[in-house]
Amino acid sequence: MLQKTVQSLFIEDIGTVIFKRSTRTRSLRIRVSRKEGIMVILPSHVSENIALRFIHEKKSWIQKSLSRQAKLQNQQTIFNENTTFKTRMHTLYLLKQNKNTIKSVVSGDKIVVWYPSSAKVEDTRIQHVIRKAILEAWRVEAKKYLPGRTTELAKQNKYNFNKLTVKNTKTRWGSCSAANNINLNLQLMRLPDHLIDYIILHELTHTVYKNHQKSFWNRMESILPGARKLDKELNKYHLEFW
Repeated sequence: MLQKTVQSLFIEDIGTVIFKRSTRTRSLRIRVSRKEGIMVILPSHVSENIALRFIHEKKSWIQKSLSRQAKLQNQQTIFNENTTFKTRMHTLYLLKQNKNTIKSVVSGDKIVVWYPSSAKVEDTRIQHVIRKAILEAWRVEAKKYLPGRTTELAKQNKYNFNKLTVKNTKTRWGSCSAANNINLNLQLMRLPDHLIDYIILHELTHTVYKNHQKSFWNRMESILPGARKLDKELNKYHLEFW
């Protein structure tokens, strides 16, 4: 029997599946990610047998998702001394040092990471520090750019929002709460301008239309022709792999 909170089960041809109950969801959901693995979110009223049957029905989709995740992970950038990497406002520099520590600084227009001269820059620990420093640079840039751009697009299209928050989330580029608080992912700074605008306008439109029904997309197309095509273009970018 599944517990009221979290339990994992091994399912043939898939692997370990984590089952988690949530009072915030109304329907069964499956989430496949590199860090969490396979997770099934269960509403409080759904039985364990229904959840297991749901998993078996979705087995093919889960297998395809796992395969896609593996391919994306292989495409993830490995930074080294020959890497040329620039954000909108910063350039990455990787420097060796005669110390056994790994250090990073984001300052001015530079992202600087120092690592031991005796180590290989491809080492997982060093790659982790590099990525963390790049995320910090995006955070700085996002806080400079996104609030002003969101206010500008809101005024142009006569939208009103309550509060804007910028943070690094794992699953969404943006969201809009019932109270019209907008959350934007700092990784928007990875995207071209037209996709940043698309995501901002998408969330601003949710201040009026809370779902993705026809009225929502009609409004989006009226203020941003080709919005549905931009939604598909966004699928080329992945929050976990870059």
